[in-house]
Amino acid sequence: MTSHPFVGLPPICRLRGAPEAAIALAAIAFACWPSFATAQPEATNAASEEHWIVAPESADPFVVRRNADTHADAEYRASKQLSKEEQRAAVSEANARYKEEVANARINRKADRDAANNALKATELEQPNPPRRSH
Repeated sequence: MTSHPFVGLPPICRLRGAPEAAIALAAIAFACWPSFATAQPEATNAASEEHWIVAPESADPFVVRRNADTHADAEYRASKQLSKEEQRAAVSEANARYKEEVANARINRKADRDAANNALKATELEQPNPPRRSH
């Protein structure tokens, strides 16, 4: 078992009045720290310059439940956001379709009205003038 480098050293809280002593104490402590604790693994390629420290899974059931709840909440928020975006897209598509149908209905109504007026004018020209009655 390796001993901790801070064992046997006076606590830093007693050295508040002497910052130089605290710095010296920290330098001694880090000098005594095992070299494997500060060694960085070599990167196998240039793209993997980031190093992530992953903590082991906790055996505490409350921590496991908290992590599971957090993960479930994140999934729920993501699915809710996705469904909102899908709903907005569907509503905007329905509105566009409705506006197009209204525009087409106006065009068709005007065309029907013009055709009816033209037919009425054509029938008026074909009929002879009715005799005028004078009283």
